[in-house]
Amino acid sequence: MEEKEQEKHKPNKILDSSINFIFSNNPLKWLLLITILGAFLRFLMARNVSALGDEMVHGPHAIGFLHSGLISTIAHSPLWFYLTDIFFKILGVTMFSTRFLSFFYGTLSILVIYLIASKIFSRKIALISSFLISISYFTIRYTLAEMDISAIFFLLMAIYFFIDSSEKNKFPYLAAICIGIASLIKTLSLFFVPAFLIAFFLFRKNEEKMNKKEFIGISKKVIYFGILVLLIFSPILINNYLWYKDKGMVDTYFAQYFNIGKAREAYSGQLGYDSGFLFKRFFEGTVKMSIHLFKNDPIIFILGILGIITSFFILEKKYWIFLTSFQLFGFFFLILTNWLPTHYTTMMPVLTLFGGFFIDNIINKFQNINYKKTLFIFLALIFIFQIYLLLPHLTSRCGICQMRDYAEENMDKNSIVIADARIYRGRIAWLFYDFHYLESSFFPEIMSVNQNLSGQQYPLKVYFVECVKDDCGWGTVREGPLNQSSEELIRIFSDVSTPIKTIYGGGGYEDDSGMPYMNIYSATININPQIIGLIDSTHDWFYYPVNYIPKEKIFEQYSVYGFLDNLMYLFAWLIIIISIVLALAFPIKLVSDLINT
Repeated sequence: MEEKEQEKHKPNKILDSSINFIFSNNPLKWLLLITILGAFLRFLMARNVSALGDEMVHGPHAIGFLHSGLISTIAHSPLWFYLTDIFFKILGVTMFSTRFLSFFYGTLSILVIYLIASKIFSRKIALISSFLISISYFTIRYTLAEMDISAIFFLLMAIYFFIDSSEKNKFPYLAAICIGIASLIKTLSLFFVPAFLIAFFLFRKNEEKMNKKEFIGISKKVIYFGILVLLIFSPILINNYLWYKDKGMVDTYFAQYFNIGKAREAYSGQLGYDSGFLFKRFFEGTVKMSIHLFKNDPIIFILGILGIITSFFILEKKYWIFLTSFQLFGFFFLILTNWLPTHYTTMMPVLTLFGGFFIDNIINKFQNINYKKTLFIFLALIFIFQIYLLLPHLTSRCGICQMRDYAEENMDKNSIVIADARIYRGRIAWLFYDFHYLESSFFPEIMSVNQNLSGQQYPLKVYFVECVKDDCGWGTVREGPLNQSSEELIRIFSDVSTPIKTIYGGGGYEDDSGMPYMNIYSATININPQIIGLIDSTHDWFYYPVNYIPKEKIFEQYSVYGFLDNLMYLFAWLIIIISIVLALAFPIKLVSDLINT
């Protein structure tokens, strides 16, 4: 009877707790609202914004990665691809699911910023900093099928765990693990490691002059920390070792920065993979990317820089040096290697930490004003400005976002899809990976083969997807032979069919909102069934077969010989599996620590 009474009153207890929470001064209440706001803006961006070029490299490469058998890729660490493919299995292949990791870990980064700022500054500043990162235009804009937003989440977790462990006088195992996971998501995460190695000396308990014994003790911790990071990063090292041993090949990073001839030649001209370090352009890159950061998030950039300057005189030096060295090492190493804008989203979290400090500090300078009212007005103005920047991307959906949804819901998977070759090849692979698709430039040849095949032909539904604006993602094909051949094919289909669906552009950038973007035609053509296999054999994209079928066409094919090499290969797989589990488990640890703050 007592148990039944307890069960009966449970709903009332939950209701009472909820009411108490709503009307309390608990900062977690405001953090929850800030996080919901940030999640909503990131959701709209991930669902709506027009796709950038690299997204349509990474997105198709993530499809089927779970059965690829790869422990790394030619250009990127493997973990992002494994995690994205897991969510493809759960959510299906849509623009949102392709960008899900950036949405998920980008939203969780709001919570990590709160935890870090709470430890370094105060809960009040932590809420301000969390609000800034939740509405950061640059961060939200790059909620894309890229690795940087996911990687910075784990680097922020590493900062939090390092500070927390130092306060408890414990070795920062979790910080090293988080850095390792970040590096398995994005290799460039290793650029931030030096800041943590310096932090071992900054966060020592003894504030007197360091003696030889203490120096040796700290140095050992630095070495252990570095070894742990490298162990988690080891699948990439092992992959390169085994591939080089068997084929003399390595991935693009090793080819670019270590000048390995055969591999460097193989990647020559591909996205700067043969460029090496950019020492001669360091100053140019510093100026260019600083301006880029300012242009993409002017208010937060200014607040962050002012916060870094003013906090130097106020903030405890170990925190100031740790955060600024984290920022500077990441920034300067990036300047030496890659100027792609998405990589520099990793700069925004630290700027929001210092930006929150500056806002609180400057308002407190004026004693005759109401702090809460002034803070509210100030943050409201920032919010309005950020939303103004975001509006072009939030109020309409990109053409290929809509095209993928339409294909999934309305088009027959057993049909043939002829995709206008003026659609970027990566977009075609992503849009129609689960169809028998064919680029229009191959269509005449395929039809010629079809006519010459022996055996009976059967009527089969064929869709033709036209790029109405003549260039859907390439940026270079509005004129010339490709455009002419596409127009001829459109005339053939328009003679027998009118468009069954018109997809309109949106999402900002190259998609003109509300303007026709793609037309879909439907017809029936007599096809020899043997031609389907030939059509599917054309499904290659940037070194890999689409959906990793057949495996024989995967670029980095190598054999593993001997007991030790096989043991290393198995170890790499073990690390990857553990990293996948931990990457999904750390958000639980984050929420647990928040509840206990």
